[in-house]
Amino acid sequence: MTAASGSPAFAKLVAQRDAFTIERLRAGGAICLGKTNMPPMANGGMQRGVYGRAESPYNADYLTAPFASGSSNGAGTATAASFAAFGLAEETWSSGRGPASNNGLCAYTPSRGVISVRGNWPLTPTMDVVVPYARTMADLLEVLDVVVAEDPDTRGDLWRLQPWVPIPSVTSVRPVSYAALAVDSENLAGKRFGVPRMYINADPDAGTSEKPGIGGPTGQKIHTRATVIELWQAARQALEAAGAEVIEVDFPLVSNCEGDRPGAPTVFTRGLVSKEFLHDELWELSAWAFDDFLRANGDPHLNCLADVDGPSIFPHDPGTLPNREDDLAAGMDEYVRMAQRGITPWDQISTVPDGLRGLEQTRRLDLEDWMDTLGLDAVLFPTVADVGPADADVNEASADIAWSNGVWVANGNLAIRHLGVPTVTVPMGVMADIGMPVGLTFAGRAYDDSALLRFASAFEATGSKRMIPPRTPPLAAI
Repeated sequence: MTAASGSPAFAKLVAQRDAFTIERLRAGGAICLGKTNMPPMANGGMQRGVYGRAESPYNADYLTAPFASGSSNGAGTATAASFAAFGLAEETWSSGRGPASNNGLCAYTPSRGVISVRGNWPLTPTMDVVVPYARTMADLLEVLDVVVAEDPDTRGDLWRLQPWVPIPSVTSVRPVSYAALAVDSENLAGKRFGVPRMYINADPDAGTSEKPGIGGPTGQKIHTRATVIELWQAARQALEAAGAEVIEVDFPLVSNCEGDRPGAPTVFTRGLVSKEFLHDELWELSAWAFDDFLRANGDPHLNCLADVDGPSIFPHDPGTLPNREDDLAAGMDEYVRMAQRGITPWDQISTVPDGLRGLEQTRRLDLEDWMDTLGLDAVLFPTVADVGPADADVNEASADIAWSNGVWVANGNLAIRHLGVPTVTVPMGVMADIGMPVGLTFAGRAYDDSALLRFASAFEATGSKRMIPPRTPPLAAI
């Protein structure tokens, strides 16, 4: 099969072997039906790639994923529409959580190194994770029993390659049986969850700093749609009825990344990771990863980045509006020029060791220590604030909605994946006014993945909130 990654530059690139997760699935008896659609190189959300884009099975007037970070839109749409029993997504910012939310799916974004990314096209090696999709938590857990396993081959998987930050073995993180994590709602009793005020229209300080954000709409105040708030309130009532405590909290993980309020730093100014590392992470590491993927794949017709037609990696679709990432944009044709000058191997990029240590320290301070102080078992929040209109690529008014904070990318923006935070997203319901689903995301301490899967299963057990997509109804039996 081809490994185009949605890009015209790689439309004829042929995969010479399976990725690790596909190896595991085939060995477990799965039948792989096909590959799903995405924007070029997963570097966005609903931009049209070499095969166009997926459309919502719920409402044709709305996007099936966040516009700027929902690249797994094909996997989300296909799984929601029951084209297959489950799907595999990938996430670098929110391309796993976002399409799952817009398609009423269960999704798991793991801690670093839990699911091998060997054989997956990279985007940003410090952040990329495989994200399994399913329509129920039971199905998701069954998939995890197969794909979560030790992979002795670390090529292309930065966190398992690097020696500077110890990460636990897969066997020490995964349970003996993922299926055993499917619990009833009684398991919510006594749990203490925090919901960030910034995501439920209850944070007057959000977005009030003089220059909020680190690019695009990051740091700006989030305006959560009224019908999303209604779903959140119903979810909160279900959690509390099951015996959980839900408290409203600040969210330093995001505020200290984006500088969204007076006195808050940003990831660029705080000093825990250097500006030089943040540059190298986006450029030197990504260029190395692209080149290494092509070399590891070994297609005799294209096996090094220097031979790629750079402008065709992510061409702008004629007639569509420009993206609005501002300083966060990456011109991928530059990766080719870097390769032609000479790639710097990952272990020779001088900023990487301290950079990786700094990312880990940031998460410990802003999430784990903070959660310990508040006695939280998990953080939870609506996965998105709203859903963008389907014509956001050609209509300025629609683009204003689709590129607003909380909509352009799923809630959490850069910080969730940049800092290795595990999450589980589960359907929260369908908005009463537009008929689009919204997810509820559980986030927690690194390598507390199994607890998050239990919480999501227990929430689902309070009553399934998923609705079958009306545009792809069940087929009549023959």
